[in-house]
Amino acid sequence: MSKLLVVDKCSFQGIPLLQLIEFVENYYIVFPYALCVECLMCDNKNTSNRSSGPQLLLKQLNDSIKAGANVGHSSASLLRMEKELLAAADSIVDEESTLKAKEGMINLDKNFIASEAEICRTTFEPLINLLYEFATTFFKNVEKKNLCNEFRDDHLSTDVERFKKWLQVADEMKAPLVQHMFSEEISSTIQDDWFTWQITRLWWVWVIDWACKRNYSGPSFENRYISNDLYDMEYIAYLSRADGILTQDERLVKPLAKAVFPDKDVFFSIEEVPDSYLCHWN
Repeated sequence: MSKLLVVDKCSFQGIPLLQLIEFVENYYIVFPYALCVECLMCDNKNTSNRSSGPQLLLKQLNDSIKAGANVGHSSASLLRMEKELLAAADSIVDEESTLKAKEGMINLDKNFIASEAEICRTTFEPLINLLYEFATTFFKNVEKKNLCNEFRDDHLSTDVERFKKWLQVADEMKAPLVQHMFSEEISSTIQDDWFTWQITRLWWVWVIDWACKRNYSGPSFENRYISNDLYDMEYIAYLSRADGILTQDERLVKPLAKAVFPDKDVFFSIEEVPDSYLCHWN
């Protein structure tokens, strides 16, 4: 079976359209649900630039899907699927949505896009606020336990080393974490291979790292906008069911992907993707 490659918004937006079309025609590509959301919610501040603005990004997304790219399930649908089945979700590829996108027409009306973007903001806001609450609470606990000096030293580690340390902490906390975040019905059933646990541990690596950076940087760090981090974690979580990811984000996606999924491929450009990823459709 062909290797599955995840593409994040940073790479999607940076590849010229014709080159992107040729790429998705020859590789097994999945566009995460978060990519669709980010394209929809993108502020159109420079309409002269093809790579910015929701209408242009959505048109590029639509053309790429019709050329062969696949649409991914949202994390919410994957969590819901596992809750209903009480088993790990097999695939991140949403075949039904992919088929609809290939056969349908995209609505690029500005008012429609603005309305859908607001729905997306409203949908993601509770999770963003919840993660921020967890992060601030974690930092307050660090203060109460007088661990600030030790935590400050951790900030000096490389991103990958630091993320690996937080991952170990999250894994050791698995039982209480899932009991705290999920219903009793499934908390005792969640296994390591579930997408539910894969994205949960990513959330908690981020929570601990936020607290670490807040401890190092001071109160002003709390003003930092965190929604992009949430979308980035959605991309990384897809690696639990994909072979590699194409990203130009070196701040969070690349180091966190390498720390959490050390056996998966992380590519910076399409030129780096080896022939082993090529699809032989015939």
